[in-house]
Amino acid sequence: MRLAGKRALVTGSSQGLGAEIARLFAKEGATVVLNHRSGRKHSEEVLRSIKRAGGNAFVVHADVSEPPSVDSMYAEVKDRLGGLDVLVNAAGLADSALWNLSVDKIELEMWKRVFAVDTYGTFLCSQGASRIMKQGSSIVNVASTPALVGDTEGLVYASAKGAVVSMTRMLAKMLAPRTRVNCMAFGSFETSWVDWLDKDQKESYKGAIPMGRFGRPKEAATLALFLASDESSFITGQVIVADGGEALR
Repeated sequence: MRLAGKRALVTGSSQGLGAEIARLFAKEGATVVLNHRSGRKHSEEVLRSIKRAGGNAFVVHADVSEPPSVDSMYAEVKDRLGGLDVLVNAAGLADSALWNLSVDKIELEMWKRVFAVDTYGTFLCSQGASRIMKQGSSIVNVASTPALVGDTEGLVYASAKGAVVSMTRMLAKMLAPRTRVNCMAFGSFETSWVDWLDKDQKESYKGAIPMGRFGRPKEAATLALFLASDESSFITGQVIVADGGEALR
């Protein structure tokens, strides 16, 4: 029960890595706030699975890219929980149409859409959390390895996550010593984005991973748990890479 008594908000937790993180946090004793923008059905499914396992959680609808929506979410969190101990910024925009675009096909509006959720959303939620967090709290952000080493696909996404990496390091200094801020940089994990790839692309991705497989959502959740718990109480401002060695290529 590494999060016993903790109050945790996991954005984008209706499915994917966010849902897996929320389930593990609840299993480890946290009261979890599930957040979704349009995935109410999925959020309710996650909520039911947590309660069946004996955990505590509730669902809050909010668009992390909209300040009034974020303010409303935190007002409800404060009203129901009195404060917050852990924030995981797992919300991200998923759009397969943007993934394989060449440079000349990318439009400014695409940058605005992705940055609104992945970058601005991460900041707005971190800002809101900082107002109701106390000593010993933790913020965990989500980035990706292309933001660190580059790639030939996903330019807009990688750029948005690159901003999250910089934000992590800045906030870690600005919010210390009260709140630790760290970031998880993921490589290729088994989430919905894998469906964007054709057979040859999937084999190419796996071939570039020394571990020979995609990461599993449970492995991402375990890392988030470590960074959220007191086990990492002297770790802040760090970007922890989980990619099976992919960035070593």
